[in-house]
Amino acid sequence: MDQAGGGPKGPLTGIRVIEFSQVVAGPSCGRVLAELGADVIKVEPPEGEPYRNTGTVVPNEGKRFQSLNLGKRSIVIDLSKPEGQAVVQRIAKTADVLLINYRHGVADRLGIGYETLSNLNPRLIYCRITGFGVRSAAATLPATDPMMQAYSGLMVAGSKVDEDGLPEGVSATAIADYTAGFGSAIAICAALYARHETGRGQLINSSLLRAALTVQDTNVMREPVYDATQRDPMVEALDAIRARGGTYREMIDTRQGMRSRTMSLRFYSGAYQASDGVVMLGALTPNSRAAARRVLGVKDDPTEGPVEDASAAEHVAALHRLHKYIADTIRSNTVRHWVDALQEGGCPAAPVNFPETMSEDPIVLAEGLMVDVVNETTGPQRVVAPLFEMSDTPTAVHRASPPLGGHTRDVLLSSGFSEQEIAALLAKGTVNARF
Repeated sequence: MDQAGGGPKGPLTGIRVIEFSQVVAGPSCGRVLAELGADVIKVEPPEGEPYRNTGTVVPNEGKRFQSLNLGKRSIVIDLSKPEGQAVVQRIAKTADVLLINYRHGVADRLGIGYETLSNLNPRLIYCRITGFGVRSAAATLPATDPMMQAYSGLMVAGSKVDEDGLPEGVSATAIADYTAGFGSAIAICAALYARHETGRGQLINSSLLRAALTVQDTNVMREPVYDATQRDPMVEALDAIRARGGTYREMIDTRQGMRSRTMSLRFYSGAYQASDGVVMLGALTPNSRAAARRVLGVKDDPTEGPVEDASAAEHVAALHRLHKYIADTIRSNTVRHWVDALQEGGCPAAPVNFPETMSEDPIVLAEGLMVDVVNETTGPQRVVAPLFEMSDTPTAVHRASPPLGGHTRDVLLSSGFSEQEIAALLAKGTVNARF
C-alpha cells in the first residue's frame, strides 16, 4: 500500500511529519496527515506507545493502536538519554512538521520543545496538543477525554445518568480527543500553506478543553437577551440545588425542564423503540418537524408556537402526552417501516445500528468507506477509509500501522545518519530497530 511513483500523489506527498504522540488526540491527527500523503514518523519509547498494549491480544499490536496509527512509520528512540534527544534534534532538521501531545512542559524537559527545535529548523511547523492549554495554572495537569468531557460540561449535553444517578459520558468515543486531533490537522495544513508565503514555520496550540468547548457552541456561548430569560435563571436554580446538597440527577432534571422551550427538537430528534429495534428521528428544521407530525399523525403539538410559561403544569403535562403518543405510535411497527415512511415523508430518520456491523453495511460498502490492508504482524485487516476524498490529489490508507521500531534504520538513513552511527546508537540502546 506504500505510495509509489506513477500514480496520483496525495496533497501532502513530500511532507515529513515527526510525531510524538500517545492515546488518541495526537495519533488521530497524524493518521489524517498520513492519509493526505505525508510521511508520518511516529517516535516511540523503547516499550512502545501505551496503546500498543491496551486491550491487546497480540503483544504490541492493540486494535485501537492499529486503527489510530495507520499509514505511519515507527522509530524507537530513548529520550531519557541525551544521545536520544540529540538524535531527535538532528531528525527535526529534516522535518516539515512536528506533532506532539505530551503533557505541557514535558517536551522542553526532553530537549524537543518548540524554542529548541525552531531555532534548529526555522521552517518547522510545531503543533502541540495539550489538555487545558498552556497559559493557565492548569497547564501542566494531566488530562484525558473523560475528565475533559466533565470539566468542559460536555458530559452534561446528553443528560445521561447511570443507575446511581451519576453522569455518563456523552459518548464512548473520545469526542474531545478526536476534535482536537482533526482540528490540529486542519491547522497544520493551513500553516504549510502560510509557509509558502513567509518561508517560516510557526507554533500551533490546540487542547482538549478548546475542542470540547468548540463542539458545544451555543451551550457555552453568552448572549444577553437569551441569557436573561433562559441561561441565568437556570444557573441560579442549579446553584441553589448544589448549595443544599442536591443530587446530579436533580440538577439534570431541572436543567432539562428549564430548556423545555426547545422540546420540539428533542421530540422529533431523538430515539424511539420500534417493534424490532430503535429508530432515530433527526428533524432539526420546522419543515422536517412538520413532516414528522404528518407521518406520525400528531394533531396537537404544544411545542409549536409561543409558550407563556414553559414550567406550567398544564404545559408540562401536554408535553408528556405528546411524547407518549409518539413513542406508542413508533412502537407499533418495525424499524424499516418507520425509517422508510419518515424519509419518504421528508423527515430524516435512521435505524440505530451497532458499530461492529458497519463494516458490512451496504451503504458503507457502496461508498467505499472500508479499505483492505495487511498488517505486517497480524495479517489482513479492513479499516475505515480516510475522512474525505480529493479528486486530483487523492487521500489513501498507504499502509497498516507500523511494528514497533520497524522503520528506525530507514528513518535514520534518510535523515543523514551513516551505517556506523546507526550501529553505535543501536549498541548503546539509544535507538531500537526491528530487523
